[in-house]
Amino acid sequence: MRLTPSFSLPVLASLIALPFLSCVPTSVAAVTPAITPEQNVFFENKIRPIFVNHCQECHSAEKGKTKGSLSMDTREELLKGGETGPGLKPGDVKGSTMIKAVTWEDDLQMPPKKKLSAEQIEDLKKWVAMGAPDPREPSKTAKNDKKAHWAFQAVQKPTPPTVKNAAWCVNKLDNFVLAKLEEKQMLPAPQAEKETLLRRAYYDLIGLPPSPKEIEDFVRDPKPEEAYAKVIDRLLADSSYGERWGRHWLDTARYSDTTGDLTSQADKISEYRYPYAWTYREWVIKAFNSDLPYDQFIVQQLAADKVANNPKENLAALGLLTVGQRFTQKDDIINDRIDVVGRGFLGLTLACARCHDHKFDPVTTADYYALRGVFASCAEPKEGPLIAGDPKSATFLKYQDDLLKMEEKAAAAFYKIQRDYAERMLKNGEVIFEAAMLTQKSATPEQNEHANQLLTKSKLDKDPLVVVNSTVMSSNRLRVSDDVYGPFVKLVNMTGAARQTAIDSMLNGKDKAKYNAEVVAFLSEQKTLPSEVHEVAVLVGKFFQKIEPKSAALYAAFMDKTKDISNSPDKAAMEVAVFPLRLVPAAELSVERMMEEGNRSFPNPKIRGMLQTAADFAGINKFKITFKGGPVRAMVLEDLPQPVESPVYIRGNAPKMGDKVRTVPRRFLEVLSDNQKPVAFKEGSGRLELAHSIASKSNPLTARVIVNRIWMHHFGDGLVRTPDDLGNQAGAPTHPELLDFLASWFVEDFGAQKPAWSIKALHKAIMLTRTYQQSSNTSFKGGTIAYDKSDPANTLLWRANVRRLDFEGFRDSLISMAGIMERSIGGHSFNITDEPYSFRRSVYAYIDRASMPDLLMQFDMANPDQPNSRRSSTIVPQQALFLMNSSFVAQIVQNVVKRPEIIQAVRDGSERGISAVYRVVLQRLPTPVERKRAMDFLLKENKEQQTVKADAAKINLDAAKMADKKAKTAQNSKTATAAIQNEGEMVQRVAFSPWETLVQALLFSNEATYVN
Repeated sequence: MRLTPSFSLPVLASLIALPFLSCVPTSVAAVTPAITPEQNVFFENKIRPIFVNHCQECHSAEKGKTKGSLSMDTREELLKGGETGPGLKPGDVKGSTMIKAVTWEDDLQMPPKKKLSAEQIEDLKKWVAMGAPDPREPSKTAKNDKKAHWAFQAVQKPTPPTVKNAAWCVNKLDNFVLAKLEEKQMLPAPQAEKETLLRRAYYDLIGLPPSPKEIEDFVRDPKPEEAYAKVIDRLLADSSYGERWGRHWLDTARYSDTTGDLTSQADKISEYRYPYAWTYREWVIKAFNSDLPYDQFIVQQLAADKVANNPKENLAALGLLTVGQRFTQKDDIINDRIDVVGRGFLGLTLACARCHDHKFDPVTTADYYALRGVFASCAEPKEGPLIAGDPKSATFLKYQDDLLKMEEKAAAAFYKIQRDYAERMLKNGEVIFEAAMLTQKSATPEQNEHANQLLTKSKLDKDPLVVVNSTVMSSNRLRVSDDVYGPFVKLVNMTGAARQTAIDSMLNGKDKAKYNAEVVAFLSEQKTLPSEVHEVAVLVGKFFQKIEPKSAALYAAFMDKTKDISNSPDKAAMEVAVFPLRLVPAAELSVERMMEEGNRSFPNPKIRGMLQTAADFAGINKFKITFKGGPVRAMVLEDLPQPVESPVYIRGNAPKMGDKVRTVPRRFLEVLSDNQKPVAFKEGSGRLELAHSIASKSNPLTARVIVNRIWMHHFGDGLVRTPDDLGNQAGAPTHPELLDFLASWFVEDFGAQKPAWSIKALHKAIMLTRTYQQSSNTSFKGGTIAYDKSDPANTLLWRANVRRLDFEGFRDSLISMAGIMERSIGGHSFNITDEPYSFRRSVYAYIDRASMPDLLMQFDMANPDQPNSRRSSTIVPQQALFLMNSSFVAQIVQNVVKRPEIIQAVRDGSERGISAVYRVVLQRLPTPVERKRAMDFLLKENKEQQTVKADAAKINLDAAKMADKKAKTAQNSKTATAAIQNEGEMVQRVAFSPWETLVQALLFSNEATYVN
């Protein structure tokens, strides 16, 4: 395979007028950059809490305290600084006084009483490095009534304006656009060419290019308007529509196949990959294909389990709430769910009210914690409900049989490690207890040295499980309350009369039931009970030695799945036999319980790592993800038996025991409630009531948010430029009356012709407009006005926008051009970056939120850590290098040339071959100039073919070996975070023919990667 074409840069430049990287800007204006939604979230969640909790008590003009003449209320005040100079220098971490102060590098140490945590300091450094983006208002005078913002006002249905050129308008939407243009004495651009319009419609609705035959049929149709309407209907009915628009929604839903909890993998056993996240993706795709009314789309994703007579397949919709990132703290998981509901459905950054009332929008902390109560009243079941799969089928039974074998192997590994570990205690109980007692936090150097001598003498000092990071095994159970160690610890710690009272109580009194019966019986047999550490340790050793001969029989008993040991007379002895770990009988030992016990009672990363490897939890997880024909489960939330009302946290901090707290009932946002008087939710957690409150025609935000997003995906920009934030920071819509007309029309029911909340009807209404069908030609001028100068951002919609294909659209178009797309709908995720390649649509790609492949990041894939309805669009060299060097692209190129119509055209002559290649790759015929350039190019390539083959032979052989080695390594990986690998054949690496090189060159053009 030849990945680097032999043509020179001048030849490439002459072949294609717009090179792939031609849009790289040549200069950057020296202005303050706009704050991105991600930067806004970072400030609100990371930086503002630091300022509020640690800085503004002493440095706030609003509070009347500006020590050192420094106020930190706004960015401009921080830049101005105080007595020590400017507080920060955006982009200059080392030169910012604030960073020097918080790191305590010199005499200026802030906060003065307690240094910030390392994480907080790193967040501040990161904030300064990114330019210190600060969404706070620059001055108090800018503050207005938050509720007066246009987005919080009821949606009105305005009358379409009267226009001079009424004949131009196809439907009422055009009137709103044309009226704005006529106000500025501007004219709309001409109609786009047929090929351009068809290509635009295909990419917009199904994310794929039209075939040469579809282009030819459309261009030749004598009734273009009727033909165009039929194309829209056909594309909306195509199953590829749901795949295209489902991916747009998955950006908003922050979809991922993994928890993203990478930091825990070294120290915590967990299931990193979601086995059933794909069921949510599949539900979304089906919902779009079936044109599920948008209000029901909302209700299903928040409360499918609460909808009466709901088909079980709809339970997968709850994945919206459960496929998010996993955090150590439950409150952070709840915050993520509130955030996706707020930004996803309401276009509000509700999570910004977690620590304080929202700075810009009328959302209070009481609103936030009312919603927190909703999600705190829910939990995820240990195993999701079965929504598909025939339990009686052969494949289903095979799945259960294979999984059972893997789980039994994992259980055997669990018990082996537990027994090996516990045997150290049974045989060395005296030394281990004494060493643990001597090395507690309050230990003196002499005591630590004595403990080391004891361990060395017993040859335990080198045992990696007995001593880990200077901590002796069983130290975590040195508590007076521990059921096994507790009585022995009391013998050492207690003195005087209280000691005897405690002994009497634990051997014969009220405390007896708290302790292990075997321990109590053993101590009761002793004539005297010592108090000195060594003597008590000797006693501990004797106790464990007494149990040790029975351990084999005890293990055999509780490892028997058929036995119920809850009332066994040997249960206390079993608990000692597994000490310092916990007793888990086989009847209760699921994979989830093994992980839970590993994290709870296995005391250090070393032994947890041994368990994770030996039990092969990653292999079990991989089996669930990859097995086809087994159970299909939904990732759901369930209401707790008793819902809770949430306390209002002070500055985002959970209340401590004894604190006075104010609780709020579960309810909807005050500003969006009828008469701004929210009613408490009564039905369980309140999720269904929350869903109905959002999916209400009277809600001023819901319809505006979704129609704005749909418009954005068709035009490149929304009527409101921030699709996930319609709050006070959003600014005014470019066409406010059009936005309200669309929103009101969208929720109206006109019967079968246009059902209420129909997204497909919305597509059709937008795409039939003359506005949508305009040319993107920027050189168009109306009279003497240069529109590209007077309205360079095209806010007035005087032309169509040229839009960059997203990664999925570009990759899918390549596969479609090659004629090798696998068209199966739904199913498990595939590896989109590694060879052997899959040729399924990109929507089914495996997404790892904590380890996004470089390829996806280079092509601006949405960040799955948070809702992100609008992707950034960048142009970087790596994108061109992918087209030049990727074996995936090489396989595409080879298959494009193998298409039957291209093979036949080449046989009929080079000119026909060139036309066929252009028709497939660029969906149009070449111009005469392009045809000549292509012919010259082919002749030049043909002359160099022998040299190319000779040069490529060794390179391709080495590349094939490296790729094969990499693929085998990945297939054999047993790490919990490894991406799932595809099955299939490796790419055949051979030198490109002249025709293949021509195809690759065309793929470098802007035309192949943009929609005009």
